[in-house]
Amino acid sequence: MRTIITLGIGFWMGRQLYINHDKRVARAREAKLKQRLIAFLKEKDPNQTQIEKQANQLLGN
Repeated sequence: MRTIITLGIGFWMGRQLYINHDKRVARAREAKLKQRLIAFLKEKDPNQTQIEKQANQLLGN
């Protein structure tokens, strides 16, 4: 019985670690994408406040 409980706890902890890692990776990818989008928009239009609005609107933030 203790073995099953230990395995269950180990599985749950591993899953939580993976979920947290996946969230961190997704946030990093989104930040990189936003930087690239802002750089592209700066080339087209130098208005900084408009660029931030457009980037947030396109990324859904």
